[in-house]
Amino acid sequence: MLIGAGCVQEEEPGPLSPLIPPIGPSPVVTPTRALENVSTVISSVVDGDTVILQNGEQVRLLGINSPEQGHPYYEEARTRLKELIEGKTVRLERDVEDKDQYGRLLRYIYCDDTMVNVEMVRGGYANVYISPPNTKYSNKFEEAEQEAKNAHRGLWKPSEDVSNCITILQFHWNAAGDDCSNLNDEYITFKNTCTASITMTGWTVKDDANHIYHFPDFRLAGGATVTLYTGSGQDTARALYWKSSGHTCNAVWNNDGDTLYLRDITGNLVMSYRYSGFN
Repeated sequence: MLIGAGCVQEEEPGPLSPLIPPIGPSPVVTPTRALENVSTVISSVVDGDTVILQNGEQVRLLGINSPEQGHPYYEEARTRLKELIEGKTVRLERDVEDKDQYGRLLRYIYCDDTMVNVEMVRGGYANVYISPPNTKYSNKFEEAEQEAKNAHRGLWKPSEDVSNCITILQFHWNAAGDDCSNLNDEYITFKNTCTASITMTGWTVKDDANHIYHFPDFRLAGGATVTLYTGSGQDTARALYWKSSGHTCNAVWNNDGDTLYLRDITGNLVMSYRYSGFN
């Protein structure tokens, strides 16, 4: 068994089975579950959920989403993943899907017997992002995230003073008809339940899939409400517009379940709200 930089590499494959004919043309081999666990070296870390292998291929870690560049905890997540696996020999495991829409391999990564994907969630460096049909370890991810929440680690560090003031009065995640063409029927209404006004400038709203809205120069008066619409319109004291764009469908909130994360300007968590949708 070969060992590389603290991670164990699986044994080299043994000789061919005697059941395989020794002569004749090579058979066409269809990948199966038995062939999905391989060992390789992590050449570099791109961010908290993406790495590059020694052969140049990119791997997107399954089950998690880490902060995008320019957002709070991006550097912390990237640094932690580098500490865990950069330059090390690891084991890769796939789920149902092999690659994402960008051609990146979708994998669970193991360092020795530790699943790195889960460790990133447990440490508060990433939130859970389960994308069916890749649901093999959903329970492990949920347990790790609950542990991080309870300990207020990283992404789960609560915002001071205002966490008990902001509530969701209404969350309309399923727009009437075609969500993609009825964006302003997809909305969230927030309420300031405290008497003092709250400055929300620079705050963010995010879903599981890293769609992010940045609040403009905005104050929510004590006892007041504001509705954030996914589509376009003129911002007012009572209505804000995401102006979602750049996607095949510009709807943000998934009808089969999603999570809302509201963070203050420092990136600390004001609230998170998960709904199950039609599942």
